[in-house]
Amino acid sequence: LLTAVREVDCDAGETRKTVWRGHDGARFESVLMRYPDRSTVCISSQAGCGMACPFCATGQGGLTRNLSTAEIVEQVRAAAVTVRDRYGGRLSNVVFMGMGEPLANYARVVEAVRRITAAPPAGFGISARSVTVSTVGLAPAIRKLADEGLGVTLALSLHTPDDELRDTLVPVNNRWKVSEV
Repeated sequence: LLTAVREVDCDAGETRKTVWRGHDGARFESVLMRYPDRSTVCISSQAGCGMACPFCATGQGGLTRNLSTAEIVEQVRAAAVTVRDRYGGRLSNVVFMGMGEPLANYARVVEAVRRITAAPPAGFGISARSVTVSTVGLAPAIRKLADEGLGVTLALSLHTPDDELRDTLVPVNNRWKVSEV
C-alpha cells in the first residue's frame, strides 16, 4: 500500500522518521519515537495541508490529497512492527500530528481511530486514551468528534489565545474564533 522512500534515524536510533509514497506518488511522513516507558508514532492524515498557516512548511506547500483509512492505519502497522522487531516491545501511543489537519479528513480519521483502538485481531488494541487527535480548531468537527464517544485525547494547536494575532497565524481562526473553539 505504501512505499518507504526515505527513513532517517536519530537520537541513537530512538527516533525514526519515514517518508512514505502512496500509490499515486503523493508523499507524507510519520515519526516513531521511543521513550523509556512508551513508543509513540506521529502519523499523517493528509498529504500536505490546506490550512495555510504561514509558519508551517507543510501548510505553505498546500494540500495534495486526503489519505485513505488504509494509508493512515498502515503507518500505525509499520510502526508497530518496527517497535516489535527492533525493541521487543509494543506500540503504545498514536498521535495524529503529522502532515495535514486530521479533522479536515474526518470520516477516514475516525474510521482509522476505530481500527487502531479495536481489539486484536481486527485492530491494534491501543487504548483510546493513548490516541491523540490534533487540530488547529475546526469547531464543528471538534463537536462532532466529541459526540462520537471515542474517548480519544484532543489536542488544540492554539498558538495564541488572542484572536487578533491568531487570525494571522492560523487562518481558520477567521472562521471559528478562540471562544467558539
